[in-house]
Amino acid sequence: MDNRWNQIYANGEQLNRHPYSELVSFFFRSGLGGSQKFTALDVGCGSGVHSYFLAQNGGQVVAFDGSAYATEQAATVFPHENIDFRVATFDQFDAGHAMFDLVFDRCSTSQSAPSVMRDFYAKLKSSLNPGAHIFWQGFCWDNSGREMGREQEDGSWSDFSGGVFEPLGTTSFYTEADIRTCFSGYKILSLRRIGDLDVGSGYDHSTWIVEAEYEA
Repeated sequence: MDNRWNQIYANGEQLNRHPYSELVSFFFRSGLGGSQKFTALDVGCGSGVHSYFLAQNGGQVVAFDGSAYATEQAATVFPHENIDFRVATFDQFDAGHAMFDLVFDRCSTSQSAPSVMRDFYAKLKSSLNPGAHIFWQGFCWDNSGREMGREQEDGSWSDFSGGVFEPLGTTSFYTEADIRTCFSGYKILSLRRIGDLDVGSGYDHSTWIVEAEYEA
């Protein structure tokens, strides 16, 4: 875990208080919730707002983040008896005996090296129920921020000279082929490129959104 994320959270940044609309839409389209009980994994949970949304809608949630500060704040601001907040990095996380029906990862594993993300989703398969729903968002190769950073030996980018990634540190950017490789063994239901173009500056903060299922 990059220590800068602890500082970001300690400064009160990135601690969102409202759930991401794409997750809300994805969740209700998945058919989960209501009277149906389900288990969920919130990857890089940050403020805990998405864990809380899922718990409120019937989920038994495991939520983890590499920042102890974030998980402490999450447990304070969004307490819920059905959320298990944990401190762990992507390569340290151990689901134990938990089996998940839904996984939510919004720009979390993309703040690591590509090999870390690939290994995380390969290992995660053993903790997924058949038909588990996966929501993943990460950064496109043509995101304008990549040109402001330096490529590292592990394939990630860092040392950004400006843009939205400057304070965030390690970030990875993906082509469509990269995404399909990372989600090998999953059934990709939808792969979308979401553009966020600042017309004035020409900065395009483009991201991928993957909706997938796990087929055992």
